[in-house]
Amino acid sequence: MTLSKFFKYSLPIGIAGIVLSIILFVTNLYYELVVPVIENSSLEGAAFDFFDDLIFYTPCIFMALFAAYLIAGFIYKRKAQLKVEDKVTEDMIGENEAVQKVLDDRAAFLKYKLYTNCPNCGSPRAENETDCRFCGTSLIKNKSTEK
Repeated sequence: MTLSKFFKYSLPIGIAGIVLSIILFVTNLYYELVVPVIENSSLEGAAFDFFDDLIFYTPCIFMALFAAYLIAGFIYKRKAQLKVEDKVTEDMIGENEAVQKVLDDRAAFLKYKLYTNCPNCGSPRAENETDCRFCGTSLIKNKSTEK
């Protein structure tokens, strides 16, 4: 069983358990039903006192356990939510970096003045080319040749 299934219903189970534990403790119903069994047993002294206290405080123990379950469920769900948010953020950052790289490459390309035809062989320049695809000559105009 995965933790997500274990904590899936932590809110309603935790609240119902706490409410039931409070009702049992306030009404002393649980204590009044179980103590006669202990009184009719052969327990005496410290053992009887221990079980008497344990039975009396059992609803409180369960209340604390349900509260811990409720809190653990909230913590687990929050961590799972943060994990998903982190994954989405990482994906978005990766996508944005890819787009930024394309934009940076395009900006770097646009800062050059380029020939429309190769000065060596005369073939037309294809879009985003800085070197002639036929003869390999640079298509970037030199500042010294500009007028």
